[in-house]
Amino acid sequence: MKVLKFGGTSVETAERIKNLANIVKTAQQDHTKLIVVVSALAKVTDLLIKAAGQAVTNRDNALQTVEIIREKYRDVYQAELQHADVNASFENLFVELDDILRGISLIKEYSARTLDFVMSFGERTNAFLLAEYLVNHNLNAEFIDARECVVTDQNHGSARVLFPRTFEKINKRLNQDKIYIVTGFVAATEGGITTTLGRGGSDFTAAIFGAALDAQQVEIWTDVDGFMSADPRLVEDAFVLPFVSYEEAMELSYFGAKVIHPLTLVPAIEQNIPVLIKNSFDPEKPGTKISPEVGDYEHAVKGIASFDQISLINIQGSGMVGVPGIAGRVFSTLAEQKINIVMITQASSEHSICFVVQTRESDAAVQAIRDEFQSEIFSNKIDKIEKRDNLSIIAAVGDNMAGTPGIAGKLFDALGENSINVIAIAQGSSERNVSLVVESKEAVKAVNVIHSAFYLSQRVSHVFLVGTGAVGSTLIKQIYERQQETDGLPGLQINICGLSNSRKMLINPKGIDLKNWKERLAAATEPASMQTLLETIMELELPHTILVDVTASDMVAGHYLDILSAGVHIVTPNKKANTMEQSYYDSLMQKINEHRLHYYYEATVGAGLPIINTITDLKNSGDQVIKIEGILSGTLSYLFNTMSKEQPFSKVLKKAHKNGYTEPDPRDDLSGMDVARKLLILGREIGFKMELGDVQVDSILPPEMFEGDLDSFWDKVPSMDVYFNNLLAQAEQEGKVLRYVAKLDKESCKVEIDRIPSSHALARAGATDNIIQITTKRYYDSPLTIQGPGAGLEVTAGGVFADIIRLSYHLS
Repeated sequence: MKVLKFGGTSVETAERIKNLANIVKTAQQDHTKLIVVVSALAKVTDLLIKAAGQAVTNRDNALQTVEIIREKYRDVYQAELQHADVNASFENLFVELDDILRGISLIKEYSARTLDFVMSFGERTNAFLLAEYLVNHNLNAEFIDARECVVTDQNHGSARVLFPRTFEKINKRLNQDKIYIVTGFVAATEGGITTTLGRGGSDFTAAIFGAALDAQQVEIWTDVDGFMSADPRLVEDAFVLPFVSYEEAMELSYFGAKVIHPLTLVPAIEQNIPVLIKNSFDPEKPGTKISPEVGDYEHAVKGIASFDQISLINIQGSGMVGVPGIAGRVFSTLAEQKINIVMITQASSEHSICFVVQTRESDAAVQAIRDEFQSEIFSNKIDKIEKRDNLSIIAAVGDNMAGTPGIAGKLFDALGENSINVIAIAQGSSERNVSLVVESKEAVKAVNVIHSAFYLSQRVSHVFLVGTGAVGSTLIKQIYERQQETDGLPGLQINICGLSNSRKMLINPKGIDLKNWKERLAAATEPASMQTLLETIMELELPHTILVDVTASDMVAGHYLDILSAGVHIVTPNKKANTMEQSYYDSLMQKINEHRLHYYYEATVGAGLPIINTITDLKNSGDQVIKIEGILSGTLSYLFNTMSKEQPFSKVLKKAHKNGYTEPDPRDDLSGMDVARKLLILGREIGFKMELGDVQVDSILPPEMFEGDLDSFWDKVPSMDVYFNNLLAQAEQEGKVLRYVAKLDKESCKVEIDRIPSSHALARAGATDNIIQITTKRYYDSPLTIQGPGAGLEVTAGGVFADIIRLSYHLS
């Protein structure tokens, strides 16, 4: 014998009733006795409550609502209501309901007892008609009003079952091999007064009958495939859990997993009856089995549940320390007011107690505490009672969490990496549940972050890329090509969720197809806007979100603080943010440190060379940077390496521009300001407080070369050939070479054209090489040297791509 329970959505239409009948027929092949527990049609209970409320003020409105309910049942059970006796019984039910509502309208109020009776009509009508439906389809079915069997106390709205008497009545009444169609949710006192078991109580009814009759299994047929690793409405990658233990199911149900009523498992546990969650819309799916066994499961965390609309109340005071009975008084007071405590946490100092209640009960809870501790508040033994609303609880649940080191650390580290603040924490001694409180606005993101940390085999980064010019386009090409390779990025998935140029932006939270990204962006209708982009990123609440700024824009750099404030990490080759005022730079570093965010800008100085990382490692290991010298422009390195009598300045510059070694306007390179910005970044990186104006810049060209538009500049370029030929000749006579060198120490900071000996390390820079010498306490006699290509689209884009990959692996 087994029990099948069908919820409101499973009996909502005639087609679904037909589907239910097929499930029952299949079950009867192996079981001669079946208990089928049914809820009211979907939304009928809410309509009955509405009708009761309407009857207080306007009976006509109440009767209109009842008519809606009547038509719902007529639509579903049209064929059965063609039978005169069935239709008469059906109408008698609604006559009885009309009489009750008339009584409410006369006395202008209703009690919890009256409301229980009104609500019972949903299940009573549905179970009666379903039994007739099955009989008409040649099944041996009988209608059972659970009020005949389930005995409760008089706590209307959520009555407590009296199990010994209930089991006795069930066994006496359901003693034949047939299909019993039982009303869920409703029960009665010993004196026959109608009660209800609380919303969702039909699951409980099924478990009660299963335990009473020693069923082999209780099946809960619903509209989902089973218990999920997380709420699929919140987490796209949520998956069905094939099995969970009784304890895991109760924890997940308590914390918001609405698959099953938490009380359902109490009688099942006592009788050791497995409970199976099945999808009535897709019966072939295996569902989730709930049983005593933990099972062999690869993840320590079994499921993640969330609970919204909760409030945290904090009681604080120096007079609480060491005083026995404070906590007892708090919780006794709340129990007297029938206020349920969802979570409790107390510091070992005993200076404060905080607990979580549902927001709808929070004001009553605060008032009850104030009344109870009136004298302590007056004498300042309790300083204050604070209430904080708009919060959510998130619970990570799993039997295998017990004894597994690092679970809590991994959980909180994942939240911290995504700049999600944890307000309160609680963990039971069983280690089966770690619960935490966050702001409601961060709850969806928090659930996704935790789910990703514990379940996904791949690390997933969600990237929003601003700037699709030469470097941006090359970066997209590199990412796309890497994705197409067989080995790809081991354990890492990079989703480009946003693209923006100066005119338009394209957003797809599931990832943009990079194969034809140019056409997609060109067809986009959303105007480019950093503010809109940032608002969209915040609304999407995607975990591991990275903004990649591949522009040279002051405007984009000016939004970095806002981006970081939204919990978004940044990767960029844009030098502007790190070379704005020192105060802005300090604010960026403070924001990063306070919120555990990441800001990677390796490509701002050496393209793909690990200059920033090297300096960071030196500092972290206790070394001290004394001096930096280097060639920090691949463009200028190419110019000074290639210029000769045969290849004058003008010819080499045009070739460099054609090969993409220069900025679109070469004057940006030739002014020396690009190198000055790089030197400023390095200076701040080693701890100097300095502004861009502190860098002494020796421009390569005289001021008049920077006047006018770009076309006039190109016209004037040949006039500089003689000047550079003379510089080259002078250096050659001295046995030296020309280089554009950046120099930084405590005494000076400058960039200039310099003649250096051919034997000097900086003279070895070839082609577009950057080369930098870092003199430190450890590397004093023999400075640390880093050398490699410093210009070119592939090199710069590769440096940015490396930062994205490094950050992505770090986040997960």
